[in-house]
Amino acid sequence: MSKYFRAIFITCILLCFVANLSFAQENAKQDTFRNPAMEQQDEAQQALTQARTFAMSGRVEEAIRTFQKAAELKKGQCAECFQGLGMVYFQTAQYKDAATAFKQAIALKPENEAVLANLLGVALYLQDDKKVLDESVAAFRKAIELSKDTMPKAHYNLGYALLKAGKEADGIAELKIYVALEPESPNAESARDVINNPKLAKVQLATDFKVKSTDGKELSLKSLRGKVVLLDFWASWCGPCRIEMPAVKRVWQKYGGDKFVIVGINMDHTKEAFDSYMKSEGLTWPQYFDGQGWNNKISRLYNVRGIPYTVLIDKDGAIRAVSLRGNNLYNKIADLVKEVQEPKNAGTN
Repeated sequence: MSKYFRAIFITCILLCFVANLSFAQENAKQDTFRNPAMEQQDEAQQALTQARTFAMSGRVEEAIRTFQKAAELKKGQCAECFQGLGMVYFQTAQYKDAATAFKQAIALKPENEAVLANLLGVALYLQDDKKVLDESVAAFRKAIELSKDTMPKAHYNLGYALLKAGKEADGIAELKIYVALEPESPNAESARDVINNPKLAKVQLATDFKVKSTDGKELSLKSLRGKVVLLDFWASWCGPCRIEMPAVKRVWQKYGGDKFVIVGINMDHTKEAFDSYMKSEGLTWPQYFDGQGWNNKISRLYNVRGIPYTVLIDKDGAIRAVSLRGNNLYNKIADLVKEVQEPKNAGTN
């Protein structure tokens, strides 16, 4: 399986833990006459809260240890602990461990069992192992059943799993259900493309977006189809971004035009910082800025965790590379631009 296809149907899966950071302070105000069982529960809850905090701040090893500690303190009766553990494993591509954790959570029959079944299906699918593909399909079907068909994303995931299993008609049918349920979602466009051309299921189509660029023009991947597109996620406060910018400028100077375009995704918090850097560097390619920093609309669509970060998209809208820099980025763009020209030479000797 293409390494870029691994993420095709998981763009909406994010860590979504809510931490109550005032819990420990409130406990400290209580009197010294405590119920021992309640103290143990309080300790477990504190560990769970701390684990969520570690996960949100990217402290992976500490998050794993603390989720495990919370589960032990709750004597294994903590679906939230296992779900959190599974999500951390998932975000670090430890898919087998993630599947195990999700199964432990599901065994406790929590209220969000349908959500967990969908997560389990994704973790199994991403192991890229035919032995667990049927289990992945079963997990997605279970998610649909448990949710009483109120989870459109499960149809999307099931569609791709069935396509991977060689069941093209069934897979296309599931994608059609998804499109009918969420026709305006970011993934609906890629689902339609695969429905029209099932061969595209073997690649990762870039998630479309429609926003206004900083010069007031509409900006969308769909409108750029036929060109090679580089999404460049950056910020003026990012030292590595500044170091990489000359290489990006060199690519733009060489290839910018009818066949290639850069879309800058700026993650500054203030327009002043963005404008100042744009002016000082003389950047002229389209830019998107919404002042939300890490919560930037497009960066959330692409689950950006660090910058500089690049997503290179070919003329057909498929992601061909991520995180390339310097000469590697320059050479890959050169190859993709040649592909844009190939149809003109088709049939020649």
